[in-house]
Amino acid sequence: MKALVKLSEAIDKICEFSIAIMLGLMVIFTMAQVICRTWFTSLSWSEEATRFLLIWSTFFGASCVYKHNGNIAITIVQDLLPETVKKNLRALVHGICFILFCVLCYYGFLYCSRQVRTASAIPVKMKYIYMCLPLSMIIMAIHAAVMFVEEIKRR
Repeated sequence: MKALVKLSEAIDKICEFSIAIMLGLMVIFTMAQVICRTWFTSLSWSEEATRFLLIWSTFFGASCVYKHNGNIAITIVQDLLPETVKKNLRALVHGICFILFCVLCYYGFLYCSRQVRTASAIPVKMKYIYMCLPLSMIIMAIHAAVMFVEEIKRR
């Protein structure tokens, strides 16, 4: 279990660093596009690269938000419940999320394996662009498993 917790923490740090790099690249590419469009010939690839970086940073960002319990939540009903029921409910939610992430990962890999076309401006296969879905679901499944076990231990 300790290895899974350490893995979850390490993956979270890698995701945070990757998101910062991707957002920085998005700013640079967009700024280069504005400069080139204004004074030179516009870049054919910058818009598409920025879009793909946004997609990847969104999915990796979702895994960081899930890890740090940053999701928007309506807790009116949960706050009315006794403490033991709250803990059981949180464990149940993380267990259901784990199952959901595993299912989404499976179908994400299926979808990626069926992609054969290449992006229009960048010579990259679309399956590599869409790979952010199953990868982020694997990461979130790891986080959900850790959070599920931690909730069970707290009981």
